[in-house]
Amino acid sequence: MADNLKTKARYQTWIRIYKLLIFLVISLIFLWVTLLPVHLYLRVLSGILALPFIYIAFILSYSVYQFAAFGGNYQSKIHDLMVAKVNWDGKGKILDIGTGSGSLIIKLAKTFPNSFLTGIDYWGGNWEYSKAQCHQNAVIEGVSERIDFLKASAADLPFHEDEFDRIVSCLTFHEVKDRRNKTEVIKEALRVLKPGGEFVFLDLFMDEKIFGDEKELLNILKKHGVSELNSCKLDKVMKLPKLLLNKKVLGNAMILSGRK
Repeated sequence: MADNLKTKARYQTWIRIYKLLIFLVISLIFLWVTLLPVHLYLRVLSGILALPFIYIAFILSYSVYQFAAFGGNYQSKIHDLMVAKVNWDGKGKILDIGTGSGSLIIKLAKTFPNSFLTGIDYWGGNWEYSKAQCHQNAVIEGVSERIDFLKASAADLPFHEDEFDRIVSCLTFHEVKDRRNKTEVIKEALRVLKPGGEFVFLDLFMDEKIFGDEKELLNILKKHGVSELNSCKLDKVMKLPKLLLNKKVLGNAMILSGRK
């Protein structure tokens, strides 16, 4: 069986390549029109319309490069930062909400060899990860026996209350489509955390269009049974390339950590 497996785990970035391709194709179509023998007005208009699509395609391409292992490797660096914030003896159960291709949960499994881990994700649809890919990566990394991967929504976790000792989530809550109020998704995560258990969440918590007022969000969580809560903007604890600080990338990223 081992001979059939890839010798190196394959972790994809958060950026969906199909989105990048869409913006790139639209950009090229508009630019192509500017070269056609049509009225000057249409060529100028097409050039103007191409600009925002070129900009977005550039930002996405740059982000893919910086997040990927062949580039800046910032996805792995951010996961390393989150693992370092998990204050734990490693004996118990940990939940990763939004597992993606398994990078964060596998780092946790290797850091805490006495732990048992569960990774949930919705996978499928327009996401380019899969449950099978996560399992294969875990097998390659030698931690598959301690990790369960489950397909589930972060808005409705299939677990009992107070089930996990530690919970982590990286850039997932804002992507949950089946719950408009993203604060409720965070509350659902806290529901399955044991009293005294700790969490480390990274998301675009500073984006008011998604999570509302930052101070109000923190107050709501404190009233929801969080006994200890710390917040820190990502770029205060990690030096990031300037373009990754775009508001559509990591400019609104913040780490929330604490204890229930």
